[in-house]
Amino acid sequence: MIPMAIGRTATVAIAIALAVVVGGVGTYLLWPEPETGTVSIYVKDLPDGWTHVNVTFSEVRIHQADAGNDSGWHTLDIRNQTIDLAVLTNVSELLASGNVSAGKYTQIRLVVIAVKGTMEDGTIVNFTVPSGELKTTHPFNVSADHTETLTLDFDLSKSIVYNDSGWTFKPVLGSVTNG
Repeated sequence: MIPMAIGRTATVAIAIALAVVVGGVGTYLLWPEPETGTVSIYVKDLPDGWTHVNVTFSEVRIHQADAGNDSGWHTLDIRNQTIDLAVLTNVSELLASGNVSAGKYTQIRLVVIAVKGTMEDGTIVNFTVPSGELKTTHPFNVSADHTETLTLDFDLSKSIVYNDSGWTFKPVLGSVTNG
């Protein structure tokens, strides 16, 4: 009698294990992983009167359309934290990139934490950065298995301001282009 009980128990255990495996595969087929694409953000500019304008970024985030304020933000990996915008005349440099869910995105936010410049006469300037956050509402789409490339062209003539308290850097974008 004992061998038959063990046989039934083993059969039941195998049947349960098989049901779990089949159920897991069925669940995977019914709810596959969301499709993702990559976003790469480049920066460029050509400033007048400056040989170097080193901008240090601490964060780059993008917001997915129709998502909540907390759940819709995706932080990209910063590839080059400090970028010299003065040397980017006819080229751009990768700032940040990352894999995100495919879909429409409506906002980009950059956080600037420090700016140091060198004027054409050799004077070194440490800029004050009042808010440091640059926001743009340039909509773009990320397709699955595709890299969406955006180039942010800073308008340094408007970003660099001299006043009674010294030099200030208030980041202003001239344009955002796709591709």
